[in-house]
Amino acid sequence: MQAPAGLPQRSSIAGVPFFADDSHACGPASLAEVLRFSGVDTDAARLAPELLTPALDGTLQYDMLGATRRAGRVAYVIRPRLSELFEDIAAGHPVVVLQRLGIVGNAWHYAVVVGYDLQRDTVTLRSSTAHSLVLSIGQFDATWAGGGRWGFVALPPGTFPARVGQLRYLRAVAPMEGVAPQAARQAYRAALRRWPDAWVAMMGLGNLAYARHDYASAARRFAQAARIHRGDGDPWNNLAQALLAGGDTARARAAIERALAIGKPNPAVYAATLRQIEQAGAAAAPGPQGPAGLSPAGAPARSD
Repeated sequence: MQAPAGLPQRSSIAGVPFFADDSHACGPASLAEVLRFSGVDTDAARLAPELLTPALDGTLQYDMLGATRRAGRVAYVIRPRLSELFEDIAAGHPVVVLQRLGIVGNAWHYAVVVGYDLQRDTVTLRSSTAHSLVLSIGQFDATWAGGGRWGFVALPPGTFPARVGQLRYLRAVAPMEGVAPQAARQAYRAALRRWPDAWVAMMGLGNLAYARHDYASAARRFAQAARIHRGDGDPWNNLAQALLAGGDTARARAAIERALAIGKPNPAVYAATLRQIEQAGAAAAPGPQGPAGLSPAGAPARSD
């Protein structure tokens, strides 16, 4: 491994809880450790009912991320690199990892990385019944590679991974809108402090305002996103939806015409919004049109 510049030779995170498990519940145990460390009042027993899939005798990665979001924490999947994993450890973020151990009946295993030492060639984990399991970096990486080098951190809103991409982070926040809206709002606001032109965060705040029927605030956020991200019709579409819900059909029509003129990435959605506006009529006083016409904050499929 080529160590990134500035990476300490060794790092260990103190105070990470430990929930021993000698069964198939390594998922709840591992997640409870990082959630409790982040300030969430939970434990492995409370997480087990929402995480364990009896038919699989274990826990799916998707469910680990979903439970993290429901707990009000940002589930940020790190890139599959030892260097990035170690950077998060050095930043004080324990990392949940998926390993393939090759043991009959327990091939797939979740554990929590809490330390490393480059000079001694070691990685330290909370794993199964071991509070501090020490493996060589090579041993650990072989098991991690078997699990696709998949891992994530569970972060409070306002805390960022050690190596973070703007869009990658905001896509991690977007699924929280429906399950932990207050935490999503905090995360989006923190993102805008870090990246003032983060139009996806503006869209997310607009969607959250729309969901609580604050159409004026939603319109302001969507208009802000439209000014920042001029080549995308989604902010104009959402602005039109917010204006329509607030009863301003004339401005709503002007906004959706801008979306249609841009024409991407969702022209069928823009056409449907135009039909809604036409049906409402210039003199109508429509109620909320429902969130189906909104383009989600995490929709753009762009790389960092």
